[in-house]
Amino acid sequence: MKYMKILYLKTEDPAISHLNYNDFMHDSLLIGLRNKFENNVVDYPGAWYMYPEERKKRIQNSTKKIWGNLFTLYDSLKNYDFIDREDILAKIKKKYFDLIIYGSMRGKNIFLEEAVQSRSKIIFVDTSDDGFIDQSKIKKGLYFKRELYNLEKNVYPINFAIPAKKVMKSINMNPKNILSPLIPGKMKTYIYKNENDYYKMYQNSIFSLTYRKNGWDCLRHYEILANGSIPMFIKLNDCPENTLTNLPKEKLIEFFNMYKRILGFYNPFYIYKKKFWDLEKFTNFIKHIYKRMPSSIDLIKENSEINQLRNYLLDFTKKNLTSEELANYLINTSKLIFREK
Repeated sequence: MKYMKILYLKTEDPAISHLNYNDFMHDSLLIGLRNKFENNVVDYPGAWYMYPEERKKRIQNSTKKIWGNLFTLYDSLKNYDFIDREDILAKIKKKYFDLIIYGSMRGKNIFLEEAVQSRSKIIFVDTSDDGFIDQSKIKKGLYFKRELYNLEKNVYPINFAIPAKKVMKSINMNPKNILSPLIPGKMKTYIYKNENDYYKMYQNSIFSLTYRKNGWDCLRHYEILANGSIPMFIKLNDCPENTLTNLPKEKLIEFFNMYKRILGFYNPFYIYKKKFWDLEKFTNFIKHIYKRMPSSIDLIKENSEINQLRNYLLDFTKKNLTSEELANYLINTSKLIFREK
């Protein structure tokens, strides 16, 4: 199998490294690559915070500088010390690695000059929330961009993913909530202290609100899908064509339009951030204010297709949205493009 020796480099972005160790894009891809190629993937300087045993040595189980409370991505890797991280620069010069991936490339990229001179195949992963593309990198290797707003030559879309082991085997057929109680942006609803309770909340909900934050991509979208809930993705129709390319956007827009009437039972002040308030939402709420909200059981009975849609989305997630599939996408795309050059 080609690309058996992979160097996976992480640049400390000066804009955010003082706030958080982790980067969801970098981390979800690393999980997929390690599951695919095992210890032939050398993460350097070493994403120690992703390995529970190593993390405990360094910071115990503190989440102070790890965005996301250690949920979803941070119990998947092990054997930190089994990876040979010695003499990396010498190995680059000798073209020891078949592929060098800059898994988080904002900032000053270590060993970049040597990597280019080595003629190893190079991939840059731009994990940032903005639409900026570093033109200086495009001619040095393949460039994968998470928030890709306009197509450019040698630039390819990439998105978050979720470890396969985190995806439910089957949906909860009788969820008690119509809408999940966690409301994005409403901090008082962020009450979940452990991953199990957080996931159960989504498993027990037919629908879950989500939307664009700083960027369109968000790990929350994948956590909702992996737990058998239907994302009610606000204004997804505004998403650029080449962003969130792994999600079934047309289907999610269709499902939102089919069931957005349900949101009329909820006070807009409680379930939307201010930027999503509008007259239509308040008008719909007033129309529903004296109506009895159906129970989740009644809603499913009256709309038999709901569980079919949930099963469809869960199956789609298993086949397309895992870290392992993300690694396949990156490797297969790079094989194709490098062969053409």
